[in-house]
Amino acid sequence: MVKKINGKEVLFVSFSGGRTSAYMCWWLINNKSDQYHFIFVFANTGLEHEKTLDFVHRCAQEWGFNVVWLEAVVHHGEKKGCSHKVVSYDTAARSGEPFIEVIKKYGIPNKSYPHCNRELKLNPMFSYKRSLGFASNHSMAVGIRIDEIDRVGVKAKEHGVIHPLISMQPTTKAEVRHWWSDQPFDLDLPEHLGNCVTCWKKSTRKLMTIAKHAPHYFTFNRDMEREHSTAGAGEDARVFFRENRSTQDIFDLAGQPFNEFVDYMPELQMGLVFDIDALDREEDCGGSCDIAA
Repeated sequence: MVKKINGKEVLFVSFSGGRTSAYMCWWLINNKSDQYHFIFVFANTGLEHEKTLDFVHRCAQEWGFNVVWLEAVVHHGEKKGCSHKVVSYDTAARSGEPFIEVIKKYGIPNKSYPHCNRELKLNPMFSYKRSLGFASNHSMAVGIRIDEIDRVGVKAKEHGVIHPLISMQPTTKAEVRHWWSDQPFDLDLPEHLGNCVTCWKKSTRKLMTIAKHAPHYFTFNRDMEREHSTAGAGEDARVFFRENRSTQDIFDLAGQPFNEFVDYMPELQMGLVFDIDALDREEDCGGSCDIAA
């Protein structure tokens, strides 16, 4: 039985804080409000760029909708995944507090231990759904575009995940960019600084560019590698980055000559950068933590 509010089917909407998911929110509000009662959620890890938080807040203000801000609650000493707490734009963590607690319990996340998305994003959202009386797999819209359809997981339908920018309004990255160019405000942030600023899923080129121009963003990573490298990992010390690279390794690479990342790099698509395979490999979510299942 489909749960309804005011005669409309309830649809949770995952707002990641990026341009694509923001456009998805706008499109749904303006095209599907007669069909759905929307519940918009944003899961804050504490490591998002301040301009991402500003953007989420402004979208809600400009377009007149409510965003539920969630953060993970870690249950230390229990065999239990993270639950949630509701915060706000003003009270949201900005120094990695939820992330630190997850690392204390589960260890440093990386490609081999990708629990950060699970515990900081997915489980808090699932917990929030359950707190309202909905199943964890109740329908949720996610901002995956038609040009990244390969990110859609094989169990998406089973988990209740729908993709409006594929199935309802097929949209590409270029179309999203074009739409935003005609709006009175935008996410004032280059691509490589989006989401968690120093996310291990980002390409090495992006991380090197951040290390070169904004090294302070890596303070968190250095501290965690120093203080919690063995938390949750037995005898094996963990580091954050691809190819078992530590924060210092990223800085060492950034100290050498390299082609820095910029938002539009046609030379990458054309294969004209010799180190593309080594430096531009990203995880399947391309540096984003939307629900892809």
